[in-house]
Amino acid sequence: MDVNTIYLDLSSNYLTGEIPEELASLDLLRNLNLSRNNFHGSIPNSVGAMQFLESLDLSRNKLSGEIPESLSNITFLSYLDMSCNNLTGRIPSGSQLDTLYAAYPSMYAGNIGLCGPPLKKNCTSTDAYKQDHYTRTAQGHEPKFFYIGLGCGIIAGILVVFCALLLKKRWRITYFRLIDKMYYKAYLLVWLWHGED
Repeated sequence: MDVNTIYLDLSSNYLTGEIPEELASLDLLRNLNLSRNNFHGSIPNSVGAMQFLESLDLSRNKLSGEIPESLSNITFLSYLDMSCNNLTGRIPSGSQLDTLYAAYPSMYAGNIGLCGPPLKKNCTSTDAYKQDHYTRTAQGHEPKFFYIGLGCGIIAGILVVFCALLLKKRWRITYFRLIDKMYYKAYLLVWLWHGED
């Protein structure tokens, strides 16, 4: 790729993987659009080295982690969109980023793990827990362990009941009598219901 490239639009191409650090070597790059792909991982710290960058669109990917502090060093940035990712943590502060948020208040939308100004959500220890919980859930670990635990619990419960019925004759007799009573009551209800017709 030519290092003199000033406009790079790779949006809506179903690209995957992490955003390459080598993009920072495009010193004269002014517009970078990587939106609507499947990029994952964190935003490279080297993004702050692109001093001439005027427009950066990373929206609608699967990016995670924190927004690099170096982003606040880009003085010419006039458009920024990081919406609809899995970004977490405190938003970097800087007059340039605050000005951009005033012009584009949806630039962080869809990242429920982000906190701190200019958003109304404060960064506290509780928020940090929620961010970690959201990240683990988004990665699919927590539901998997939940269903495994649920399945093991059900199997263990069934085994305990069957073992108790096998070992205790009185319990076994009581259990089957209860089943018989329930069967006869259900049969009687059905018979009465059909008799009314």
